[in-house]
Amino acid sequence: MVFRRLLIFLFLTLIVLWTGKGYAQTSEEEHGRHEHTIDSAMAISPNFMPVFKAKLPGTFFNPMVYKPIDTSMFYTSEYDPMIRTENLYQSIGICAQAHQNMVFDYEHEIGFSMLRLPYPLYFKQQKDVDYYDVQTSYTNIAYDYGITKENNVWATHAQKIKQFEFKFDLHGYRNSGYFVRQATNMFNMDVVAHYETPKDIYGVTVSYVLNHGQFAENGGLSDYHLFADRQSIFTTLRNGDEVSVTNNLNSFGVMFGNATSLINTHDALLQQYVNIKDKKGHYFGTITHSFQFKKLKSNYFDCNLNNDFYLDRYYLNTDTTNDTLNYYSLINTLQWSNYEPLQKQSDAKYFFRIAGGIRHEYVHAKMPFYVGNNFSLFARTNIRLFSVWDIYGSIAYSFNNYNRNDAIANAAATFAISRKMKHYIGLGADFYRVSADYLYSYYIGNNNMWYLSWPKENNLKLSAFWTIFDYKVSFNYFMMKNHLYLDSDFQPQSCERAINIVQLNLFAPVRVKNFYMDVNMSLQHSTDPIIAVPLFAGKLYAAYCFRIFRNRLRIQVGGDLMYNTLYHADGYNPILHQFYHQDRVKVGNYLYFDANITFQVDRIAFFVRAGNLLEGLISYKYFTTPYYPMQGRNFALGITWRFYD
Repeated sequence: MVFRRLLIFLFLTLIVLWTGKGYAQTSEEEHGRHEHTIDSAMAISPNFMPVFKAKLPGTFFNPMVYKPIDTSMFYTSEYDPMIRTENLYQSIGICAQAHQNMVFDYEHEIGFSMLRLPYPLYFKQQKDVDYYDVQTSYTNIAYDYGITKENNVWATHAQKIKQFEFKFDLHGYRNSGYFVRQATNMFNMDVVAHYETPKDIYGVTVSYVLNHGQFAENGGLSDYHLFADRQSIFTTLRNGDEVSVTNNLNSFGVMFGNATSLINTHDALLQQYVNIKDKKGHYFGTITHSFQFKKLKSNYFDCNLNNDFYLDRYYLNTDTTNDTLNYYSLINTLQWSNYEPLQKQSDAKYFFRIAGGIRHEYVHAKMPFYVGNNFSLFARTNIRLFSVWDIYGSIAYSFNNYNRNDAIANAAATFAISRKMKHYIGLGADFYRVSADYLYSYYIGNNNMWYLSWPKENNLKLSAFWTIFDYKVSFNYFMMKNHLYLDSDFQPQSCERAINIVQLNLFAPVRVKNFYMDVNMSLQHSTDPIIAVPLFAGKLYAAYCFRIFRNRLRIQVGGDLMYNTLYHADGYNPILHQFYHQDRVKVGNYLYFDANITFQVDRIAFFVRAGNLLEGLISYKYFTTPYYPMQGRNFALGITWRFYD
């Protein structure tokens, strides 16, 4: 059964892939055209205007690579990032809740880390903020309504006025849940403002990120098999009352009946720079100062405690758990570079860019308690040789306190076979020798308490890739030593033995006239079950677009498939906001199928989406995280509206 479903998924994806190799780019006629209509002010307004964006480079900036925003209908119904084809994640049921990548990867920034929150697709950091390059202004508003539980809204506005640029981004997610005590209310926003003097001597960038999440935490179902094996129960039981109970989602028992989590993060960055030039205009580099403030506060509350989950461990109170995490950090960075912080990637045949400096971080944590200073030195370079070789390297080293002797080194080399066709091959290496997240060393809570010392985590990643247009094939090899994880008793452990992971990934965006398809597939193997990955995980999204009513109305009909093989996926502990290793329940071997239809007139698009249409037809084992079912059959309506003036 497992291999049959895997073969079905591969067949549906690969049978079309070979037909589209020569059509990796959408036609210029479809996306390069400027259309104009008369707007409400009786002025000429374009239905399409080139708008480019790149990730805000942050403190350790590098030349920015801008990409045009997608103005086609293809991704209209995928505003929830969990749905996007490039994201293969396990989650705990509904949008904007905890999730973890099925495709293993590892990265770590220099400096102190309290914990890594399990909301990477929703909670933003400075490195996740988009910076827009617009001619005048760009606005995009989107809203979807999931029948009957879900309301999501997105709003983006970017504005340029002479030397001043501004961007505002807002995302809101709300879902009241389908099971007892399952709900999410998440809000995040980021604001970016940049100003540069007319003669490019001085520039300043200010950015702020706010994340707010309020969750009802049910801890998952208390009986996995009662839900997953519903089909067999329905066919064997004859009592009408018993059958109706097994099909009422609110009737399934959950681990927590009163638990809630509240998490707030703030991340503010002020970066100012001075370009050093003489009277003749000769450039001698840029001195940049960055100041960053980061704050995290979380609270987990529960009463009428369930011993099945808490394992009879009560250190402070046997009736109520009220655990908090609270810390802030102040970071100052001073550096010199021979390029500016927001400089675009150059098309020159040769260049040599270097940067280096010192970073100071002060951390004050109230719970768990920690006060300390950390100094780090860093350097990086970006070199182009003979117009075809791009070489990148960086290194960082910390000196004192908790992160003493931490070291991070990254290197990559890319050979351009054809820049016009985006045809590249490349190699990369990343090495991390870093201290464990502080949560794994020192923690005091009602149900968990430890004060431990760990050796440095040593992680090496070697990679190779090939790309043409936007097709990409990559091979990754990970070697990990002293890997930190939570065991099934929610206690931190260090794996002294070496763990090896091999990984082959494919991403293929097929474009054949009016037919669109994105394919994302990954094959993985881990030598140790502590790092659990599915042997295969894949997602496909395909759509066909056509026009009616003299080309005024565009209609797109599409659908997506997702599948992963059986494996012992990590469980989730809402008290610690962390995933943990478990070997009791396997999840996977379920084919998720969604369908959608989109209508677009000028800059307005409407869509209807139906999710998990195979619920009950193949099984009820639609879990990506043990004990947390995904949504059953569901429906959503949505609208998006773009403005260019």
